[in-house]
Amino acid sequence: MERRRGDAIPGSIFGVDIASGSPVSKQPPSYALFILSAEGEERHPMISRQKLIRMIRQRSPEMVAVDNVHELAADRADLVRLLTQMPSGTRLVQVTGGERAEPLARLARRHGIAFDRLDPMDEAEACARLASRGVGSVVSAFEEQTWIKVSRRRSPGRGGWSQKRYTRKIHGSVKALSREVEERLREEGHQFTARSVEGIGGYIRSEFVVEADRSLVHLHSGYRGDAQIRVEGVERPRLKFEPLRKRRGYIIAGIDPGTTTAIAALDLEGELVDLTSSRTMATPEVIEWLSIRGKTLVVATDVSPTPGAVEKVKRAFSAVLFSPGGDISAEEKIALAREYGYRNDHERDALAAAASAFKRYRNKFQQVERKCPPDLDPEEVKALVVRGLSIDQAISRMALSPAEERPAPPQAPQEAPSSEDADLSMQVAENRRQQEQIRRLKEFVEELKGELAEERAARRRLEAKIERLMDRSRREIKRDQEIRIREKEIERLRGLLRQERKTNRRLKARLRREKRAEELEEEAVGRPTKEVASFSREAILEAAERLHIGKGDVILLLDASGGGPNTADLLIELGVEAVVVETEMEPSVEGHLMDGGVPVLSSREVPVRRVSGIALVGPEDLERARAQWSERKAVRDARRKTEWLEGMIQEYRAERRKDERQRRRPSPE
Repeated sequence: MERRRGDAIPGSIFGVDIASGSPVSKQPPSYALFILSAEGEERHPMISRQKLIRMIRQRSPEMVAVDNVHELAADRADLVRLLTQMPSGTRLVQVTGGERAEPLARLARRHGIAFDRLDPMDEAEACARLASRGVGSVVSAFEEQTWIKVSRRRSPGRGGWSQKRYTRKIHGSVKALSREVEERLREEGHQFTARSVEGIGGYIRSEFVVEADRSLVHLHSGYRGDAQIRVEGVERPRLKFEPLRKRRGYIIAGIDPGTTTAIAALDLEGELVDLTSSRTMATPEVIEWLSIRGKTLVVATDVSPTPGAVEKVKRAFSAVLFSPGGDISAEEKIALAREYGYRNDHERDALAAAASAFKRYRNKFQQVERKCPPDLDPEEVKALVVRGLSIDQAISRMALSPAEERPAPPQAPQEAPSSEDADLSMQVAENRRQQEQIRRLKEFVEELKGELAEERAARRRLEAKIERLMDRSRREIKRDQEIRIREKEIERLRGLLRQERKTNRRLKARLRREKRAEELEEEAVGRPTKEVASFSREAILEAAERLHIGKGDVILLLDASGGGPNTADLLIELGVEAVVVETEMEPSVEGHLMDGGVPVLSSREVPVRRVSGIALVGPEDLERARAQWSERKAVRDARRKTEWLEGMIQEYRAERRKDERQRRRPSPE
């Protein structure tokens, strides 16, 4: 490799080329790494992909330069993961360009860099040196946006008694963390949009879309308590290649003057550079707008004769004027501008003018691309062709050195003094031409100054009008915000009102049922019971809350199957007077209730009848069944006491027999 003096090395640059293997093959790839920095040069002929990534993360180079980004990753997803792992200040550069890549050998030859195409180390060095000179395109996989999500760290689940309190705690944590994120973004001055999903006591989740690159948002993924946060860059739908060094290339300008001025700028590839339209844009502002976007080579219009405003812009840039020779039809304008897209008819006309000019020169531009040598800039050759030279003449002029480009004046014989007079007359004519050009330019400058003064006065008037409109807009925005807050509060209160009305209806129904039960009891029709659908914990708790089951109540258990001692303990704790069952209950559970002092009575012993939807039992039947239950309980208690005494006696007898055997056992001598 040869190194030219004066190479600009702003920071460390990693030049990378694949040495063996491939990201898409079974054999893991190895890379040649050349490091170019102010301290010196380093060469690593063979390193693994993991070590390459580790060195990039440790040293944080300014650029990682390759001739093809797909040498670093198997597919697009793998490349995005690699870009995510790289430090925020490190740029991945494809030195051969963007989507239309140029061969590395041609680029190196154009910049005076020689290398061995069969040596990966040399190719890696060539990539680094080209990147140090601003050659190549930066690969971008993420938009200038950041996505932040705050959500629950754990699911509330089905829960039990404390389910709602637990859910409120989780949602409160999510809301608190969301507010902290919002305050942090406002402190850093970011523009963002937020969307939250409300839950019980807070937020279920919140999402923020920040209009800033991920490296500028100082928040990190993690969790705190019951909430978690994810921070990610917004991935582009496709990779974007941006030139490493911005260059003002030649452009073709299409202008549609009038009350609304529209300008379209195309590059010499026919791609849209920019498009705008405005009612307040004068000729100086048009010139400034075009100057920012490139070197204006052609100024085009869609009408004939050429408007005066277009002539002024053309003279300001000494550009080539394109006029169609007649007005372009509306159908043709739509066909020319459709592929670029536009917002109004004025932008359509400007695009149509620029596209017509490009269409005229397109074949010439393609011939230049084919004929132009690799060491020449094809854009400069195209500019000379547009200005009137043939392609061969333009290439010859670009190929000449500055000394060769200026031909020496012809040596006239001494005996021909008339040649001096001819030279003098030529100089006089040239001076007159230049003076005339200077005069026209001065007139143009004075004209522009007058227009500039008028535009400044109009601008001041418009700024005052804008300020008034902004004040009114701010008041309207504030009013709309207050209306949204009040509408939100009204919706919340409506929800509470619906809930309270539902509770009120339920309580009224319960009150009517209880009043009817009291009336039936007073009329001696029967004693009311409180129905429980099944012998399960959930059914008992639900009925206890709904019917206010308490001490002294008679329970009608519709389905006594299932359940166990723990379920029976609920009835014992409630202190019910008796349980009337319509189906058989497990004997062990019935005995557990008997031990707890809760009678279990069959509907055959205590007949149940319904009046106005209320289950009633006869007081006499209930007392008789309870007396019978008390007798059964006394018999059971006596039997259990007898069994206990018999057990004690048997245990005592066993102990006596054991002691008798020990006494009879002979003692050791």
